[in-house]
Amino acid sequence: MARAIRFGNCGVYVYDERGAPHHRPHAHIKHRGRRIASIFLETLVVFDQVEPVPGELLEEIRAQHEVLIDLWLELNDDA
Repeated sequence: MARAIRFGNCGVYVYDERGAPHHRPHAHIKHRGRRIASIFLETLVVFDQVEPVPGELLEEIRAQHEVLIDLWLELNDDA
């Protein structure tokens, strides 16, 4: 697991899923260590949301989109 973005009390994490991928490329959004949602990296569509994702964080995710994709590819080179 690698934290790609830190934004206040939130973080956006990309997991190493080599050998056991369970979704298309995605990241997990956490607030104070608790998962609040996940987001598909190709489309930036939020899914599995249990709490609202702050709009400012979604803007930061959009701004860092390429970084997130690169990290996914680095961690999941066989996914």
